Amino acid sequence: MWRMVTRGLVFGLMVLSFVSSASAQTEFIAFIEKPLANETVSGMVYVEGWAVDPTGISRIDLIVDGVFVHSANLSIPRTDVIDSHPGWGGTQNSRPGFQTGFSAARYSNGTHTLMVRIFTEDNKVYEVGQRALVVDNTINQPPLGYVDTPGTVGVYDVNGSFPVAGWAADSDGIARIDVQIDNLSTQSAVYGAPRPDVHNTFLDSPSSLFSGFVAHVDSTRLIDGVHTLNVRATDRNGLSRMIGRRTIQVFNSENNLRPFGSLDQPQRDAVLFGNCGNQGPIVSPPIDPENRITPVRGWALDLGTREDQGRVAYAELLIDGVRWYSTDDCRFDATFNAYIDCYGLPRPDVAKYYPTHPDSPRSGFYFAMDVGSLVSLVGLREGPHVLKVRVGDVEQTFADLPNTSGVPVFFSCMRSNTFAPVGYIDYPAHFSYVKGTVQFLGWAMPQVSTVELSIDGVVAGLAEYGFLRTDVVAAYPTFSSSALRSGWRFNMDTTPPADGRHRLTVPALSTNGSQRAEIGSVDFYVDNANQ
Repeated sequence: MWRMVTRGLVFGLMVLSFVSSASAQTEFIAFIEKPLANETVSGMVYVEGWAVDPTGISRIDLIVDGVFVHSANLSIPRTDVIDSHPGWGGTQNSRPGFQTGFSAARYSNGTHTLMVRIFTEDNKVYEVGQRALVVDNTINQPPLGYVDTPGTVGVYDVNGSFPVAGWAADSDGIARIDVQIDNLSTQSAVYGAPRPDVHNTFLDSPSSLFSGFVAHVDSTRLIDGVHTLNVRATDRNGLSRMIGRRTIQVFNSENNLRPFGSLDQPQRDAVLFGNCGNQGPIVSPPIDPENRITPVRGWALDLGTREDQGRVAYAELLIDGVRWYSTDDCRFDATFNAYIDCYGLPRPDVAKYYPTHPDSPRSGFYFAMDVGSLVSLVGLREGPHVLKVRVGDVEQTFADLPNTSGVPVFFSCMRSNTFAPVGYIDYPAHFSYVKGTVQFLGWAMPQVSTVELSIDGVVAGLAEYGFLRTDVVAAYPTFSSSALRSGWRFNMDTTPPADGRHRLTVPALSTNGSQRAEIGSVDFYVDNANQ
């Protein structure tokens, strides 16, 4: 969600006439705080303010030179407004802020007028804050931006690896984002993450859609104590601006420096299939190369204090809390032409986001889980199970991925007529925020006709199927013929579901249309309040 630093109220920019604090809770009132009257502007012009009304605000339009430009983002949290006016009760006034913007390049140099037109839920219309602005397109504007994490409240406590995330945008493009600790450059952030909330404010700037950045900072490189963190954005013309300053307190010990990472695959609620007819001898780990193998993939890192070594020592795959596979059995398997049950596999994506962390280029783990052997040889039942990966370091601290609760899955044996797909939901990612119409996508194979998408158990529709996925071919060479065109896409209108948390479940449908099996589910958040 978009967050902006707490600001003082600009009482001189009041709508129409001032209303007393005694009557404010029953009267409409609004302010434009930026830009100021007669301000000289260039590049991307940011417009912000707040508005309250007893019935609620339905829409706010930006008007420049008497012409509609954009509708503003609504429902922006403004704790300063709420704290200053406790008499404004009701959920309709709980988030009174609004934000929008426009490109000064759309207008000629010289004086222009700006105001906002506010529509209330009882169909009243107010024109607020008209003022003159001076556009000067010869001025090179420094980047705009904001640091979402760490937050702005007091001192932010950190340990181990902590994220610095936010957004930055500029009409000339962003060249780099630098994270500085105590005024010394620590590392550059990865730039270009999707930020549809930012784009919804700066609709004149297509690049704002991918204006997000993140840097994962290794706090063990810092001395325990209080430090100043600055984030500086630089545009392609070399002009820079500090877009955020935070105070952090570092405290690292063996107890809070546990391993961390991600369990990428399988996803929750996936049906995992195996060939259960094998009655051969029990081996450790239980695996038959001729069986259907379920890959369990992810990555893990570990940081140590200056007194210990840190680093990942082992990873174990637990089923219902019992260890069945371990990286102690790491080996190269000629059948799969790959290392299986191993830690230390290449993960260039992790190295990109954690460049200063030890072992990040080789932080991947992979277990070849044989559901068929687990059922037929070991005696695990068909049906629901819980998977998690336990990662430990040389100091004997450990963590469970993705969390202590694990991932619920369903074991099923393949029979002569069994439809046994494998697949993945690429987007939305777990706990993503979405709004408006967005494209959900992933892949599924083999013998798949399409996939069905359900939101909270209600069918949303069938996806388009058959898109090219060379990455799936590389990951599943034995399914090369069906993997090549295994991609699916679905344009999802998120306005029918209420704002809040929802669960997307994706079953694949067989080519004959008579069978289905779930490839996974993810939880995501809908936020259409700012549409």
